[in-house]
Amino acid sequence: MNKLPFKVVAVDMDGTFMRDNQTFDHKRFDRILNQLRDQGGHFIVSSGRPYTRLREDFAGFLTRIDMIADNGSLLLQDNNIISTHLLTYKTTVDLIHFIQEHYPESSVIVTGVDNSYTTVNASPDFKQKMSFYYPECVEVNDLLSTVSPNGQVTKITLSYKKDFSAELERKFNKHHAEKVHCTSSGFGLLDIVPYSVNKGSALQYFLRYFDAKPSELIAFGDGLNDTEMLKLAGYSYAMANGDPEIKKIAKYEAPSNNDDGVLEVLDNYLNNYNSVAILLNFFSYPIIY
Repeated sequence: MNKLPFKVVAVDMDGTFMRDNQTFDHKRFDRILNQLRDQGGHFIVSSGRPYTRLREDFAGFLTRIDMIADNGSLLLQDNNIISTHLLTYKTTVDLIHFIQEHYPESSVIVTGVDNSYTTVNASPDFKQKMSFYYPECVEVNDLLSTVSPNGQVTKITLSYKKDFSAELERKFNKHHAEKVHCTSSGFGLLDIVPYSVNKGSALQYFLRYFDAKPSELIAFGDGLNDTEMLKLAGYSYAMANGDPEIKKIAKYEAPSNNDDGVLEVLDNYLNNYNSVAILLNFFSYPIIY
């Protein structure tokens, strides 16, 4: 019988799975998810969003999906954290000092497993945007006096007018033993995570767990923080609304996020599978004269 060419589906959220109005077709997704699972497939949300936000986004689906949060810093299965990659306290403090010295115009949010902090003097636009992704975020006067040696910091996010992620990574890593990875998550935001942490490395963990090969992975993304994930996937799709650079990396293009491009592509694969299955099943019936 004809099989789906992939075992694992990985999707970015903002600009990919989610429409611009922060919605998706729950009924259609539920059907597709059930069809995928019936064929032994796995669905992974792979996002820069914190897991607290993702849990709200996918309420009602949490036992049927897996999640990569904070661009690979947190991995969740069956709604439980199974792996964490944290910035050390020293590196967190060094990064805050570095950002304040070299990028004082940027607003900053420090994200932990359970808590998030920004400053009272962060820009109003930044605070408004962060209030959706981090509804539990606390405003403080000073980040340096707020972070704790016992805190579990997964990511630092800062605003930008022009992407300087490569510059920040190069300058910081040149003078610090503990390296970091910087990536643009789009929408004027830059994420800093532990070195070698990204969506691609997180997906490799899940592929090993599911006994699947990269060639059996289909992935969807729209931004530069999806680079490693799309390079890894045997079936890589950039969204029609995606960054021009990410379109050069992906093998295929999906309709835009506002046109439910991810669900459209998955439906096409599943419908093709079901059509062949029905046809083969028809011809397997005994002929009665």
